[in-house]
Parts: sequence; structure tokens; C-alpha cells
Amino acid sequence: MLLPTLFFITLAAACTCHLLTLRVRRYLLAKQVMDTPNERSMHSVPVPRGGGLAVVATIGAGLLLLIDTTSLEPTLLLLAALALLVTISWMDDRRSLGAGIRLATHLLAALIGSFALDSLGGDQAMVLGGALPFWLDRLVMILGWGWFMNLTNFMDGIDGITGMQTACCAAGVGLLLYPLSSGEMIFPLLLAALVCGAALGFLKMNWHPAQIFLGDVGSVPLGFVIGFLLLKLACAGHLIPALLIPLYYLADSGITITRRALRREKIWQPHRTHFYQRATSGTGSPVPVVLWIAAGNVFLLGSAYGAMRNPWLGLALGVGVLGLLLAKLSLLAGTNKSS
Repeated sequence: MLLPTLFFITLAAACTCHLLTLRVRRYLLAKQVMDTPNERSMHSVPVPRGGGLAVVATIGAGLLLLIDTTSLEPTLLLLAALALLVTISWMDDRRSLGAGIRLATHLLAALIGSFALDSLGGDQAMVLGGALPFWLDRLVMILGWGWFMNLTNFMDGIDGITGMQTACCAAGVGLLLYPLSSGEMIFPLLLAALVCGAALGFLKMNWHPAQIFLGDVGSVPLGFVIGFLLLKLACAGHLIPALLIPLYYLADSGITITRRALRREKIWQPHRTHFYQRATSGTGSPVPVVLWIAAGNVFLLGSAYGAMRNPWLGLALGVGVLGLLLAKLSLLAGTNKSS
């Protein structure tokens, strides 16, 4: 019965999120909450920003509907963290807040989320499997989770990319956890189906040419919930598969920020130098770029599946897939120059 249930949750979340996105878009247009293009933007006309309200509302409502005695505590903790992130991120979408306030909020949400992981497993969740003392493992978890929320926000720069990436990551975690679907793994499986469906429902309105953008109110909370799913997989003893599923996002953001830091640029400021941004400039459309990244994600999931059995072989395959994907995006970046 579990597989039909997961399918139904995904479908229901997709339909619900799509309908909510239509309503949110009308609200944003009425209030003139728009993302106006500038010299660093990848879009050319103003687009309503704040569609993440529909995505997070779908996930939150789904969590409340799926709540039971075994998932009460982690659900309430996740909802509290999401409420905090939505509140601050929505304020940031309306009027830019300081980086310190945003960072403190992300780290506090990660701390709350770590308690959700503890309550779900009935023990202290540890990412590195006891290789470090608990306090240091927890510090690594919180800092890494906070970074993941930020990189999800950094990478939300072209039509369709975050909806696609979120759906791929949630589906990937769900597929890897499905064989372990008992006890504490039921909750993350249901959450993965819910998040995947919400992302797909939003993606229909965010596909190029996008009719609505997520905004920080969507990208940051989505980074939080995907981080929760990946950390649950890591805490179950599968750290390498958990790193392989979002490997493209980790690599693109990490390489780009390192390059900018070496050039002494202000890494927190908007720019157009990510692999996906340069590829979009080369092709003139985000569609082929998003499709190539989606294809890469499929092969990264295959590598993660292999890593469940042979971690080092899976890691080697994943690094190979990543190298080919980054090379392809680099070739796309030069399309216009060579034509």
C-alpha cells in the first residue's frame, strides 16, 4: 500500500500547489511584488516574485494532514522552522534585510531541524557516523545545512531550475529510502513525496517563460526541507549517496564562489557567473540548460544508488558524471561565441 500512497501524495501536492500558485500570482500582481530585471538578471521583463508562498503552504498543509502520533514532534519542529524561514524570507523579498539577520535565521532553523532529526530517530542524529564528537558533528550539520539553504537560493537564477532540482532531489531521496521503508523512514518518505509534488506543481508556472518566481520565500525553505531529507539519508549511514544526489548544485556553487573569492569579488552580491548562467547566456534560453542538468541528476541518482552498495565506486561514477555535465554546460556557454 505504500507505493500507491506515495504516488497519491505526489499527485495531490502537485495539483494543490499549482492551484495555489495561480492564486498567489494574482495576489502578487495586485500588490505589485515584482522582480524587475537589472544588469545581472537572466530575465528581461518584470515577473511576480513570491511564488514560494504557494509551495511552502502546500508542504505545510500536507505535513499537518499526514501527522500522526509517531511524527508529531518532528512535524511540529519542521513547521516551526519553516514558519521562521518564510517570515524572514518574505520580509527580505519585500525589502532587503541584512546578511547577518538572514544567516542567523538560517542557522536557527537548522538547529531546530536538527532536533527534528533527533526526535525522528529517537536518538542523537549524527551525520558522520561517530567519526567526530557529538557537539562537533552537530556543528558541522548546522553549518552545512545553513550553507545548503543559501546555495539553493544562489542557484535559483533561471526559469525552472529550482523546481526541477527540488523534484529530482526529493524523488532521489525517496527512491533510495524506499527499500528501507519501515519505522522512522516512513516520515521522510512521505515528506519526499510531498515536496516532489509541490515542486512539480510550481514548475508548471515557473517553466520558461516563467509566469512567477519563487523568491527567497520559496528557495530558502526548499533548501531547508531538501537538506532535512538529505541529512536523514546521511544519518542513516549513507553520507556519500546523500552528497551525490545534489552534487551539481554543490559543485556549481562551490566552484563559482571560490573563483569569485580568488578574484576578490564580493561573493554575496548577485552575478551571472554560475555554470548554468553562462550556459543560458550562450544558448539564449534556459530550457536546454535545465534539461541537461535534469539528465545529469538522473545519472547522479544512479551513482548514488550504486554508492548505497559500494560507496567509493558510486562516488567515482558521480564525480565522472559531474565532470561531463560541467563540461557540457561550458560548451553551451560558448555557443553564441562560436556561431
